[in-house]
Amino acid sequence: MLQFIHQSKEINRMTFFKTIAAAALTGLAAFGFASASFATPTTGPIVEGSREGHVLLVEAIRGNGVSVLINHLECGKYEGVSGLYDSTGHRIIVCQDNGVPGGPVVGWTSNDLNTLRHEAQHMIQDCIAGTNHDQHLAPVYRSPSALAQDVLGDKGVTRITKVYRGNGASDLIVLLEYEAFAVAEMNIPVEQATDVSTYCMN
Repeated sequence: MLQFIHQSKEINRMTFFKTIAAAALTGLAAFGFASASFATPTTGPIVEGSREGHVLLVEAIRGNGVSVLINHLECGKYEGVSGLYDSTGHRIIVCQDNGVPGGPVVGWTSNDLNTLRHEAQHMIQDCIAGTNHDQHLAPVYRSPSALAQDVLGDKGVTRITKVYRGNGASDLIVLLEYEAFAVAEMNIPVEQATDVSTYCMN
């Protein structure tokens, strides 16, 4: 089972292939919003990077049959992990900075939202190649390396390369991570929600 793990707090050595258990659904209430609250904006377009933009992203993810789970017990399995995308389990898990595995949702930090965007990008990558959620991922951007260089700089690219190569990652995995880290840093959840609708909706 292919699983992409996000460790933006501190990237540790981690394997990419794990077997993980099924989990219960966590709804948009995890964000402290009612789902309908932002379904139709009444004051104009939703601003990129806003809380509403992230709610829109979660709605798009869930609309594709992928669960968004917050502080799931899975968070306790891996030290320093911020979140993961589980392709075959159809779920994204966000491990909040101030949360406890199996505990309630707490206040969202910028890193928590970054994790959501990172894992959402892996979901989009999983939709753009092959069929939805088939563990065949491909970059969405034409040049993930150039994107990462532009957004993350030399240090960011070197850090990602070192950690993932150290874990035996293939060239493709490294490119996918370049893109996911860069897109998360760009803070464009509204655009990502559009990509989910474009590439993941059947």
